[in-house]
Amino acid sequence: MSGPSQPHVTSSRSRKIEVAKIAISKKSKFLFCVRIDTICTSEGRKIEFIASKDIAKMTNQPERGERPFPRAGIDGFLSHFIFSVRVNAGDLAGQVFAFTWPSAIQTVVRSEPFVYQGRQARHQVEFPLPQGSQLPRNLSEEEFVAIPPGFFEEGKETIWLQILNLDARAQTDLGPIRSILGETFNREYPDIFQPSFGAAQSLGERGLPGRLFFSPCAIFETPFGAFRTRAKALLGSRIESIPPVGSNPELLGAVPLDSVEQLRAARPTPGNAAAEAVPEQAAATLLALAHPIDAELQAEDAFQAVESAIART
Repeated sequence: MSGPSQPHVTSSRSRKIEVAKIAISKKSKFLFCVRIDTICTSEGRKIEFIASKDIAKMTNQPERGERPFPRAGIDGFLSHFIFSVRVNAGDLAGQVFAFTWPSAIQTVVRSEPFVYQGRQARHQVEFPLPQGSQLPRNLSEEEFVAIPPGFFEEGKETIWLQILNLDARAQTDLGPIRSILGETFNREYPDIFQPSFGAAQSLGERGLPGRLFFSPCAIFETPFGAFRTRAKALLGSRIESIPPVGSNPELLGAVPLDSVEQLRAARPTPGNAAAEAVPEQAAATLLALAHPIDAELQAEDAFQAVESAIART
């Protein structure tokens, strides 16, 4: 004769999966979000991913990670800089300084999305520049001065980028410091100007999420001189939107800063077509830099909004 029946025991793990199945069967995205986010703990990420995928199929909604890249256009956003610099020459030689700057607004222009087919495809894009812009309208891969190793992968959707304008300023213990890129750099230092290009590419085959890099060329104006950055890439390993609000691109290596005065002294003259000479020793070095993207600028004409803000400073 059999003994008394034992009570049925459901493990914590089983209950979590049971709840996930119930949420999926209800076809209710609201129920799914509340129940899964509230109950799941250690296995929450795995269950959420499966449930989101199944619900997308049942409700004809795009799955997470399949959001398309935007068409060509211009983005404006708030961002700020956190960086450390070492001075290599003069009275402050050898000293290292760290700064966190206030937010500044900037604009970036993006190309139409395209599927990258390798360097042999000789891709070339055209940027929808605003009226009056003096920046390069076209870009080919050969014009990138720094690309993170292995960044471009064949068969993946890609957009190319150019910084239109940025004028960031901060009051520091050393005095006022300013960084300019794009149109403002070109207006104030046309003889040594260099554009700032970048790119975003899908982590999957198409659209977002993706990753992003920029190779910014900037002028830093400081109480101990003005400097221009050499080529180096900032990498955002994962972005969820364009503009990449919430991402935090970081330097992949130290960046030498060359004295503007020395660059101008060594630049080609009308009778000398030689390439611009780079000083043997950098006047300063960026040792670390992070560039958090804070918020999108909700303006009908982001380019003019940033231009007007810079003109008032």
